[in-house]
Order: sequence, then structure tokens, then C-alpha cells
Amino acid sequence: MEEVKNDYIEKALNELIPTLGIKEFIDHEKLIVLIGSKKVKEAIKGIALYLGLPIEVNISYVPKGYRPSSNDGFQSTHLVKTDQHNRGVGGITAQVSIPPNLPFYGSPSMVNFPINVRLSENCAENPATLISIMAHELSHIVLYSLWNREKENEFYTDLTAMILGFANIMKTGRKVVKVTQIPNGTHTQTTTYGYLSDDNFNYAFHKINGVLNKQKSEKKKLARKLKQLKKKLNKIKKLSFYFESYLAYLDKNLHQKISQEDGRKIMAFHQPGHTDNFQSTIRKNETILESFIKFVENLKNYTGKNIEVMKQQETQLKSANEELDKQRLLLQNDLDVLKKYIGFFYRLKLKFT
Repeated sequence: MEEVKNDYIEKALNELIPTLGIKEFIDHEKLIVLIGSKKVKEAIKGIALYLGLPIEVNISYVPKGYRPSSNDGFQSTHLVKTDQHNRGVGGITAQVSIPPNLPFYGSPSMVNFPINVRLSENCAENPATLISIMAHELSHIVLYSLWNREKENEFYTDLTAMILGFANIMKTGRKVVKVTQIPNGTHTQTTTYGYLSDDNFNYAFHKINGVLNKQKSEKKKLARKLKQLKKKLNKIKKLSFYFESYLAYLDKNLHQKISQEDGRKIMAFHQPGHTDNFQSTIRKNETILESFIKFVENLKNYTGKNIEVMKQQETQLKSANEELDKQRLLLQNDLDVLKKYIGFFYRLKLKFT
């Protein structure tokens, strides 16, 4: 396959990102540990899940140097670059069978859908490379299941793996350096896996990382605002606790001299429904907060839809803060009335409750 210019890479990313989004880099160390423990199937399932493929992986092994056949049911081109005899020059072969009845990406039918994977026996020699290879191979499944017109395009497939969270590990795993001793010194052989040139890969990585960092910054900003709202809710709930406690204290200490104006207000505090609006606001915003926090904690893939949800949450948080500030002011005014008739030591005791 011929090399391409970075303009082509830019065009491909601009087509893929709106469809797939950009996903945070996978924690590949866990995958490396699994591969090192000979749990290759579990590692490949982990790779598939992060790509959005909840499939069932069936693995078969072939000897090192196996040459793929075009009529053996494995239509996906293996990632390692080949020599003139169609042999993997790096010695690691991986292929994924793409069945004709492949479900649509994201559909319930994809759950536990069987996908056959063929690996060379020495696949675990370089865990980072195996992860890179399988991210590429399974990205063929992603593109096929989306009926993407570039589903057989190896450049697009490499880029799909990168934007779906494997750019960082591919940066490490795409090259294998082998140093051997020879009579006059050492011989170094570098095998590059994948279809992107170093310049193509670095260009794509820089662009993907830039977009990703921007979205992660927006996510952190939203997380900070959620933390602030949670803190505000806790403070307001504390005020509510003080209000109920002060009112109960006064009911048990009726001997105090209370001004006529404050007396009318305190009588109103006892009326049914006096704090209903306040309590309703608290419950509503607690529900919103719980939902928003869960969304942010689980947010890994910055699709157009998820980015829009973040913007909507920003707007809703502004409205929630304004509503809570209004309710807090009303409650604080009520507390100021009650506080005048509450003993110092009782207030101190409540403060540490």
C-alpha cells in the first residue's frame, strides 16, 4: 500500500470523528498484564469492549510464518506488513473473520456475537504490539458493522483504532526493535506494524490528542461545577436541619418573650407546606446532580451527542445554582428570625452534630 500525505489523514479523521467520536486512551497496562499471564482471550475481549464491540471472541492459533489465504473465511487483512510472499515479516500474524451477517454497531445483536480470531503462536512475545494489531483488526469489525464505505481501507482502520482509545499504546506497539549479537558488534532490526508512516502516525496522534485534551478539559470543568453544586446542596441541607431543629427548640421553650412581628413569622413557619417548595427544590437538584455525576464519571467517548449533553448540563447547572441560591436566601431569612431565640450552647451543639 502506498503512503499518503497528511492532507489525506486530515480528511479521514474529519470523516471518522463525527461518526465515532474520540475516546480517552485505554488503560493498556491491564491488557499487558493479561497477555503476560497467557490470558490472551480476556485481553482481546477487553480490546473489543473498549472499541464498543461486546462480542464473543473465539481464538485459534497458527504457526509462526503462517501465510493467510483469501478463501479461508478470514477477509480482514492482517496488520503486520508483509514480504513479497505475503508472510508477516515481523513474525506476528493476526486476522479477524468478518461474517456476512455482522450486526449493526451498537445494536443488541452485537452482544456475544461470535467473532473468530486467528493468531500466530508467538503473538504474546510483544504484548503492546499484539494490542495494537488487535485494535486494528477489530476496527475492521467496527467499520464493517457501520457499513462505512472505507471499511476495507487500512489507513481508515488504523485511524479508527487510534480515535477509539488505542493511539497511545499504538505509539509504543507499532514498532518492534530486535537487537542481535553479530561477530563485529550488534545488528538492530526494526519492524513497523500498521499502515501509517511515522509522519502520518505522528500527525494523526497530535490531532487526536489535541481534540481529546480539549474535551477532557471541558469534562474537568463540568466535574468541578458538579462538585461545587454538591457542596452547595450539602450546605443548604444543613440549613434545613438547623431550621427544623431551631423550630423544635422553640416549641419546647415557649417561655421566651418573642416580638409580635417575629411571632407572626414563626406561626407561618408551622403552617403545612411552608418548606415544601424548598424540599422539592432540594430533591430535584439531588436527582439532577446524581445523574450528571454518573454521566461524567462514565464519560470516555466524546461523540457529538455526548459533547452536546455536556453543554446542556452546563446550562442546567447554571439554572440549578440560581434556583438554590434563591431558596437558600429565603431559608436563611427564616433562620435569622429563629436564631434570635435559640440559646448559644444549643446552637454550638448543633454545629458539631
